[in-house]
Amino acid sequence: MRRAYVILSQGPHTQGVNVKSLKKSLRLVDAVALVIGTVIGSGIFASPNRVMMQMGSISLSLSVWLVAGLLSLAGALCYAELGAMLPKAGGDYEYLKQGLGRMWGFLFSWSQFLVMKTGSIAIIAFICGKYLGTALFGIDPTSDSDPRIKIVAISIIILLTLINYFGIRWGALLQNVFTALKLIALGVIIIIGFININQFFVYWYQPLPPDIYAKTGVAQTGILSAFGLAMIKALWAYDGWNNLSFVAEETKNPERDIPRALIFGVLGVTAVYLLVNVAYHAILPPEQLAVKSGAVAYTTGLKIWGPVGGTILALAVAASTFGATNGSLLCGSRIYFAAARDRLFFSKLAEVDPKSGVPRVALILQSAWACLLLIPGNFDTLVDYFGFAAFIFYGLCVYGLMRLRSLYPDLPRPYKVRPYPLVPLVFMAGASFLVVNTFIGEFTSSLYSLGFILLGLPVFYFLFRTAPAPVAESQE
Repeated sequence: MRRAYVILSQGPHTQGVNVKSLKKSLRLVDAVALVIGTVIGSGIFASPNRVMMQMGSISLSLSVWLVAGLLSLAGALCYAELGAMLPKAGGDYEYLKQGLGRMWGFLFSWSQFLVMKTGSIAIIAFICGKYLGTALFGIDPTSDSDPRIKIVAISIIILLTLINYFGIRWGALLQNVFTALKLIALGVIIIIGFININQFFVYWYQPLPPDIYAKTGVAQTGILSAFGLAMIKALWAYDGWNNLSFVAEETKNPERDIPRALIFGVLGVTAVYLLVNVAYHAILPPEQLAVKSGAVAYTTGLKIWGPVGGTILALAVAASTFGATNGSLLCGSRIYFAAARDRLFFSKLAEVDPKSGVPRVALILQSAWACLLLIPGNFDTLVDYFGFAAFIFYGLCVYGLMRLRSLYPDLPRPYKVRPYPLVPLVFMAGASFLVVNTFIGEFTSSLYSLGFILLGLPVFYFLFRTAPAPVAESQE
């Protein structure tokens, strides 16, 4: 496996320079916690009402969450093969570089830094700041305009950056603890929902009031377009299943643990999300779920236990998003490190702290840009930027998987996606539909997102196209 990677890494500009590897510190339990902990963040607490406002009914809303889970599982199966075959830092960056060429690897790193990963960190930290501010300062969780939310969010990013600066084991330990806490919180919501399951069947047949239904995506644009836009909102909640691939180089047994963690992690999250959505619909009537923007969990707590319940659920959401922010910070910095190590990004980002083994400059600059994105941004705009760009690259990575199968059929593949090529083709079709539908339905934000990606082309051609690629370090 190591020899195969070295062959793939050598190119026309090879100069025979060895590059640094990151420390192998992550066990299977850490890998599973990273998948679950970065997937379950703000989305399941902030997106259900947005899905409901697109689809206008419980049955259609639940179908969106199910299809989003199945599409995420298809992507995870493809990434399981890629991650076991190429267990190097940077994940998607590595897959795109090997499957489609250096330019695509650079554009992914560039887009992650400008829009995708830093935007994701900003979104999750914003939700964390909102709910923590609700519990501590009485901030209205249905409002995005209170300036204290962004102050708290920026403080959270700075604190987590400091923790991760001291080593991946500290970040992984924090991830394990907060993953357990968020699963406990969601378990409580699920139990309460199923205590009230009879009410779920009452609400199932209860339509939205005509004035609210008229504002839904189904009423305004039709079911197909609304379904696609709702999928972007739901897939934001599922996003993060690919984060494990960013730290594959730091996984002790990547050939075995990456496929296991990805598959079981995504299956577990899908089951949890469906159960939580059933619980929400058992506790809140359809119109209340639809109109309480971004505060579903808080509203659920108020409905069950009054103000005390609202505070408890607000703290639960804060704990969940705190852990997800940590996971995103930890994983994201490895993308820029990997690209800089290959001389496809700015060289300072390849610096590794000699004591902690952490790519310190990449970690700090990522956090600084995420904080800057928070200042003018809001939740919906950032999600639209993120979702459009993310599925362009997810689809390209899976296409890269198919090209690698064709170009290098004899490479050792500890895990193979099956049935092939059905799973990759289904995922690429779903990704293509989401990208096109989002571009049509959210034209302005999609255009900005596309502009950020294309801005990387002149940067690549002027600064990195002829940069020499180092020889990857053999670990045989």
